Amino acid sequence: MKHFFKIGIYLFVSLFVSFSLQAQPPAPAKKIPEFQFYQFNGKPFGRSQLAKDKLLFIVFFDVTCDHCQHAFQQINAHYASFKNVGMYLVSLDSEAAMANFLTRFAPNLIGKPNVTLLRDVNNEFIQRFTPRKYPSMFLYNARQQLLLYYDEPEKFPNFLREIPPVQKSK
Repeated sequence: MKHFFKIGIYLFVSLFVSFSLQAQPPAPAKKIPEFQFYQFNGKPFGRSQLAKDKLLFIVFFDVTCDHCQHAFQQINAHYASFKNVGMYLVSLDSEAAMANFLTRFAPNLIGKPNVTLLRDVNNEFIQRFTPRKYPSMFLYNARQQLLLYYDEPEKFPNFLREIPPVQKSK
């Protein structure tokens, strides 16, 4: 009987640990993985094309997401802080939907040289970057290593604290 009790305890603990590990969401990518997204002109865009020697701010969003709208309103309001940061806005949505979204919620980002809009045509962002939900905001250093990850718009001010102030030209 004692033997069966030990086996029962062992099975219970094994199942509990197994389910606990499965329930935890994956951690966001600690280093920018290889990827292939597409620019609005249809040309592929990969990791090697990311800005060099600067912080990289990557936002994965959906145009129908309320939280994404709030996040982009904050990003829009603080664009001046991001002038020296490479910004990459990635979505599964169509070009037209993305353009309309930016016009409504982040017009300050439109046409800026450091802002790149990318479409995830092959649905690889989730698998490679392992975001937990929309919007997922990643800040990587120049060596493409993760500095910050948040998926709550209320946490956006944390990114502002990590970005050095923009030097005003004389």
